[in-house]
Amino acid sequence: MLDVAALPLPVAAAAILGASLLLWKAADWFIEGAVGVARRFNMPPMLVGLVFVSLGTTAPELATSVLAALQGAPEAALGNAMGSIVVDEGLALGLAALLAAKPIAADPSVLRSSGPFLAAMVVLAFFLLLDGELARWEGALLFGAFIAYSVYWYGWERPRFSQATAVLEQTLEEPPEAARMSTTRIVCLFLAGLAGVLAGAEVLLMSALAVAYAFEISPALIGMTVIALGTSIPEIATTLASVLKGQSSVGVGNIIGSDILNICCVAGLSAIANPLPIERDLLFVVYPSMTVIVLTMLFMLRRGHQLTRANGAVLLGLYGLHLVILWPLL
Repeated sequence: MLDVAALPLPVAAAAILGASLLLWKAADWFIEGAVGVARRFNMPPMLVGLVFVSLGTTAPELATSVLAALQGAPEAALGNAMGSIVVDEGLALGLAALLAAKPIAADPSVLRSSGPFLAAMVVLAFFLLLDGELARWEGALLFGAFIAYSVYWYGWERPRFSQATAVLEQTLEEPPEAARMSTTRIVCLFLAGLAGVLAGAEVLLMSALAVAYAFEISPALIGMTVIALGTSIPEIATTLASVLKGQSSVGVGNIIGSDILNICCVAGLSAIANPLPIERDLLFVVYPSMTVIVLTMLFMLRRGHQLTRANGAVLLGLYGLHLVILWPLL
């Protein structure tokens, strides 16, 4: 691993910005290539949207956290997973709801199945962390829960999603030039996106750890703030774009799907690579704050299957409060 202590602070700050932009663009390439590959094999549009789009926008978090776990900074891995959920729910959805011309709609069927599962995983992860660590077997349990849920959803809930499928088909509809894109170009986009995500994740991790070392901030807190914001750029961009295009339900579904992936895959797979410790303050102060944001978002969506500007203001307010709670711990 690079000696992060030797990295000058201005260089680290510039590298964080550059890595965040690279992750944004690389995730876009990854999604475009992955969707192209999936369509070459005639995969269902719903599967393309929920699996490849959510996985594409969560790829930066996954790559960064697994690298952090493998390279001796497991606290940053868990902090990134937790912080990304807060950014997704509070900042991305809050901004989208506040800027949208009309309330952000959520597909009731998607919410009915995905909402309770997200809430259950947040609660389960808390109890798994009570001993101060997410062990390898506990990470495998979270990842296994995600696999089981995916099989259940696709096998039993698929007939109820005709409306959502139509929305995704419209949102992911390829322009004429994309429809004629060669297999070589699709594969190149996929590989370039994957390489960019891995490279951006490495640079972001090293640069953020250099900042943490310079200011004597714990890796877990730098993961919750700097790394989480950098790796969440694809979700923020995707959510805002879906709202501006009038496909807000896709944005909401992507956020919920990404948060499920953050808990089950980002934290789960990182723990399998290396057990993830958590400080007591983070578990009993910061984790409940994250949980409140998630449950508030789900509660507001359940009431009317939409988020109004007032709801967006509440989510942004909770995000700001979360940062206030974090401040004394920095």
